[in-house]
Amino acid sequence: MNIFRSRFFNMLNEAPEDLPTDPTLDAEQQAVATTMEPQTDVSQLDVPDNPEIALKQQQSARTIQTLETWIGEVENFIDYLNGTEEGSINYTLNSSDCDSLLTDVQRSESKKISRLAQDMSSLSESLKQYLMLARRKETSRDSI
Repeated sequence: MNIFRSRFFNMLNEAPEDLPTDPTLDAEQQAVATTMEPQTDVSQLDVPDNPEIALKQQQSARTIQTLETWIGEVENFIDYLNGTEEGSINYTLNSSDCDSLLTDVQRSESKKISRLAQDMSSLSESLKQYLMLARRKETSRDSI
C-alpha cells in the first residue's frame, strides 16, 4: 500500500506546470470554441433549464410555506388554550370569580385543556421536524 501511496504523491508533485490553477469561464469557452468545427455555434450547445426541476422547487417552496403556516396556527391555538396572558382560556378560567360558572368549568375541564394543549404542542414539534426535513431536502435538491 505504501508503494502506491508514494507513487500517487510523486505523481501529484510532478504535475505539469502549464495547468491553470483557476480556470475561468472565458478560458473554457475559448477551449471549446477551438476544438469545434468552424460552422458549429457554441451557443446552441447550452442545455436549457429543466422544467421538472423548477416544478419540484416550486412544490417544495409551497410545502415549506404550508408547514410554516400550520406551525404558526397550531402555536397560536396553544397560546389561546393554555396561555398565561389575558385572552387565553386558561387565564380566563383561573382568574374567574369563585362562585361563577367558569369556576365549575375550570374544576372539571382544566385537565382536558392542559392535555389538549400538550398534544397540540407535540403536533407542533412534529411539524417543525418535517419543516427541517423539507428545508434540508430543498437545499440538497432531493424530493420530499
